[in-house]
Amino acid sequence: MRAGRILIACATVLSLICTPLKAQINTDRMMSVGRTALYFEDYVLSIQYFNQVINAKPYLAEPYFYRAVAKLSLEDYRGAEQDCSNAIERNPFVVNSYQVRGLARVYQGRYTDAIGDFRKGLSLEPDNTSMRHNLILCLERDNRKDEALLAADTLVAMFPKYAPGMAIRSDLLWERGDSVGALEWVDKALEINRYDADMLHHRGVMLARLERYEEAEKDMDRAIYLDPGNSGAYITRAMIRYFRNNLNGALADYDMSIVIDPSSVTGHYNRGNLRAQIGDDNRAIEDFDVVIESEPDNMMAIFYRGVLRDNTGDYRGAEQDITKVLEEYPQFIQGYQIRSEVREKLGNRIGAEEDALVVMRDRNRRFNNAMGYTDDSDKEDESKTRDRSDKNVRNYRKILVDENLENSTGYSSEYRGKVQNRNVNVQYLEPFRLTYYKDNDQTISMVRYSRALDDLYATGSFMSEIVLENHEVSLDEKQISGLFADIEKRTMRLSSDTEKTDNTLLARAIDFSLLQDFTNAETDLDNAVAVNPDNWAVWFCRAQVRERLVRIRQAEQDMSLGQGISDNREKVADPGYHTVIRYLTSAIELEPSFAYAYYNRGTLYAMTNDLHAALVDFDKAIAIDESLAEAWYNRGLVLVLLNRMDDAFRDLSRAGELGIYTAYNIIKRFSKSE
Repeated sequence: MRAGRILIACATVLSLICTPLKAQINTDRMMSVGRTALYFEDYVLSIQYFNQVINAKPYLAEPYFYRAVAKLSLEDYRGAEQDCSNAIERNPFVVNSYQVRGLARVYQGRYTDAIGDFRKGLSLEPDNTSMRHNLILCLERDNRKDEALLAADTLVAMFPKYAPGMAIRSDLLWERGDSVGALEWVDKALEINRYDADMLHHRGVMLARLERYEEAEKDMDRAIYLDPGNSGAYITRAMIRYFRNNLNGALADYDMSIVIDPSSVTGHYNRGNLRAQIGDDNRAIEDFDVVIESEPDNMMAIFYRGVLRDNTGDYRGAEQDITKVLEEYPQFIQGYQIRSEVREKLGNRIGAEEDALVVMRDRNRRFNNAMGYTDDSDKEDESKTRDRSDKNVRNYRKILVDENLENSTGYSSEYRGKVQNRNVNVQYLEPFRLTYYKDNDQTISMVRYSRALDDLYATGSFMSEIVLENHEVSLDEKQISGLFADIEKRTMRLSSDTEKTDNTLLARAIDFSLLQDFTNAETDLDNAVAVNPDNWAVWFCRAQVRERLVRIRQAEQDMSLGQGISDNREKVADPGYHTVIRYLTSAIELEPSFAYAYYNRGTLYAMTNDLHAALVDFDKAIAIDESLAEAWYNRGLVLVLLNRMDDAFRDLSRAGELGIYTAYNIIKRFSKSE
């Protein structure tokens, strides 16, 4: 870890940009910026800010708690647990410290300790539904079934409208063999909210377990209609379609699941399996290549690929794969049989005969066994599926059951991952921002070209090439160090120059904004406008920074992690996007060829429900750059709201062609609603 070097850089920069108080850092500012970084999922960066506060004021509980939240999201469960313990030592009355420590212990498999944390938290805040939810799951995992059911009864009695509690009770009844009671409780949950996609998915799984596949598929159709971006829902429906012998439908669902989640092992394994069943061996091999790259020790996938390589004439590759499996499972007789045939094709008669001899000896052993062959490790059952715990290589042709089928309810956490509400299925794509870093995790990489941006970078005022991005990009330690170093360099330049330059201030503002320090970024941009009010990029960046500040203001209650969780958070009535729109208008007046400024302003108009103004801006953005997929997508959603469905479907189709796959799901969803 290079944390030490980063902390030194932080200290150097902070001494230059923060108002000192007896040579100490402004801890309130650092806490605020750290929480902002946490909100935008920059966990590594947020930890650096909380480190600064802890170094300056180690007696505070708050920075330890927030650092624990960041570590939990980075899967550093031991570190999260220790930070929560430090927070509790300093203030034992903050409920959520017990909640987060309990979650950290859950992820370490220490259920008894987690139960203690959740119960302590509930003694301080008895009406915390999330804590009760997690307590029940821990009791169940700790094999305390009766206590878990009693706790579920308490949860449902206290909160009769809390659907996840009904789902937990349903699961507990299911495990007791009461499938009728289990279904009744899921039905009750859906009576409360029949538009709950997760609950429909949950019932679909249960119906599939009961082999009521037609009903299960209807539930999954509805779940996908309500939440078309859920990869797991497509995998579950594919499983159900497979049981109904609808292989083409199952393949289509696996295709969509992989579009949404390209790294899905389950999606690739099962799609490869189905492709092999219909004779599409080459493309099946491509799927197993992905599985093996992700899980190099997945013997099922390696063996299956070996069989397919034999089918396609790649005998060397087949021998290599099958040999690797036999080294791991030397009693796997079928492997010797297939490798014997492969070696015969390679002209290796000695090796083929050796493998054939192993097979013959096994047959003789079974023939001479008066009690019959009873080696269960080499025995294949008649089921069509297997779960991840199944290591019997003979079952390689079986469909892999996704975790969604095995456990459709999970731990309730408002902390791990994004803090903001993610239950919005149809929403506008976000505005673009100036940055140095692209989101490399996107399925389709789009080129964002702009002559105005090239001219800006050509001034030589920036640390790296400026790019446009509208996805959150979390920074690693090297990138964080580079930004702090660049801020230090520009701060020294600005302090030594008699005249400040607008681009130097803009460059430092971009650095600050990437470090989630929007207050200092806005100050630099205000100064840049004073130096040169005719720099379009300053106004564009000013808009992006103000938009982030508005979002933070809207999320202030979400970020109150030290308080109890409420399911009915008050929303900010007037988010203040009018100022952001005014800044973008100035950018457009100064650089009318910059399509992204029109797109951003159109998106903000749409978000404030000024739909006709949004259409005008999206029209202009598309006229300038017809490849701007996000403009087609957002304009399509605006047209849906205006009930111009034909035009909306045309725009959404174009967005899909340009790489925004969710557009097709939106088309499907609204087509059914017409």
